[in-house]
Amino acid sequence: MRLGIAGLEHETVTFWPGLTSLQDFEREALHGSEVIERRRGTNTAVGGFIDVCEREGFELFPVCEASGGATATVSDTVYDFYVEKMKREFAKEANRLDGILLFLHGAMVTESLQDSETHVLRDIRSVVGTRMLIMVGMDLHGNLDPAILGEATAVFGFQSSPHVDAGETGRRAARTMMASLRREIKPTVAIAKPNLVVPSVFSATGTSPARDIISRLREWEERSGVVDVSAFFGFAWSDVHQVGMSTVAVTDNDPALAREITDDLAKLALDNREGLTRGENLYSVHDGIAYAVRRAERASKPIVILDHADRTNDTTFVLKELLAQNVQNAAMPLMKDPKAVKICHEAGVDKTVEVNVGAGTGWRDGGPVRVRGRVLWVGEGKYLGTGPMRKGLPIDHGPTAIVQANGIWLQLTTFGASLIDEDPITQFGRKPGDFDIIVTKSKTHFRAVYEEIGEEIVIVDAPGQCPADLSVFRYRNVPLGVYPITAR
Repeated sequence: MRLGIAGLEHETVTFWPGLTSLQDFEREALHGSEVIERRRGTNTAVGGFIDVCEREGFELFPVCEASGGATATVSDTVYDFYVEKMKREFAKEANRLDGILLFLHGAMVTESLQDSETHVLRDIRSVVGTRMLIMVGMDLHGNLDPAILGEATAVFGFQSSPHVDAGETGRRAARTMMASLRREIKPTVAIAKPNLVVPSVFSATGTSPARDIISRLREWEERSGVVDVSAFFGFAWSDVHQVGMSTVAVTDNDPALAREITDDLAKLALDNREGLTRGENLYSVHDGIAYAVRRAERASKPIVILDHADRTNDTTFVLKELLAQNVQNAAMPLMKDPKAVKICHEAGVDKTVEVNVGAGTGWRDGGPVRVRGRVLWVGEGKYLGTGPMRKGLPIDHGPTAIVQANGIWLQLTTFGASLIDEDPITQFGRKPGDFDIIVTKSKTHFRAVYEEIGEEIVIVDAPGQCPADLSVFRYRNVPLGVYPITAR
């Protein structure tokens, strides 16, 4: 049997000024056979597709995989380029394909489309027909419109945040595809939306109440006739009509059971809406850093400061406060600033530099910070990932520099990324345990590693691009009754 595979991923902050371009996607996009060569053996959804299909002896027809990260609204040019390519390639092979495996993030918004993923599927269906089996892997932070089930045969979401199960999600989708093609099962799917918007920092599935939802999901998966269950926590900073949580169940020819499962999980989420939208123990920047310093004095492991609101990896609220409080032996990896990197490269190692750092977007970024320090390292930030989410994947931070600025080990990069594993520290000659305080701008992914490495996680709710307080934004497309945005 022969299966098509493709991927198109973006997590869109619609409030972010400007557009995400085709060039942004093409920097790391894969085409044709590259998809198989570069994703085989990786902890990605597409890697999971490949794993199962090759093990079962299925022939693969790869088209493309492209990701634009988590940035501003996607240009229509991006959608047209990749979706037209999928349509063209799948149309040519339609008579030879038994099914299609797709990875679509679930929160991509373009200039013209709020619900991009449903439109991607609809466009592909227009060339392969309504009978083609199409299984779709998606990110846990997808905003799903129920209309997607009119186009996809079945939908499978990550069940963990941190997304350590991306590869397994691809395998779940591929195994269901195999069972369907062999007529061992007949997938029936249901979706429920509890009208609830969850800021990402509260979607960590290792902590309650998100953990409780996943635990209930696991209980349902043990029931006879249940093929798969997903809980999508949504992406809060997309101003779209379908924003928010969704629960999805795939059963074997039992639509009533699928509906029972999704309704139960949606009710559980709604019953826990306060914990999922407001959380506990969020500090202001000043108070959080002061607390972290006090804890570090008696801690045996690093204190981890989570600056979760930063989506550009260059907001300066935390850096300013670290300097203001004269914090010592702190690490701030992966601060994006290509201009500062260039100055450091031109100066060279052991030279003292004085540079403006951060705030490259001019949007809720805190403004640049003047930093003076000694250049410790300059070079290309390239390596193969070793962490649980990126093992074996090529990582490229671009030209990189490390500066010792007072008590701060400050890593400056050309391309944006968040600290989710040890690599940005260990690949550059240090260990996390060398520091008393470590700053990450991740949301939940860092927890896969730093819950063990750190003594305590201190969450600061800086006034960055994606704060937990959603009231600072004016939503125009979200319908009434979605908590907490339009709850009344």
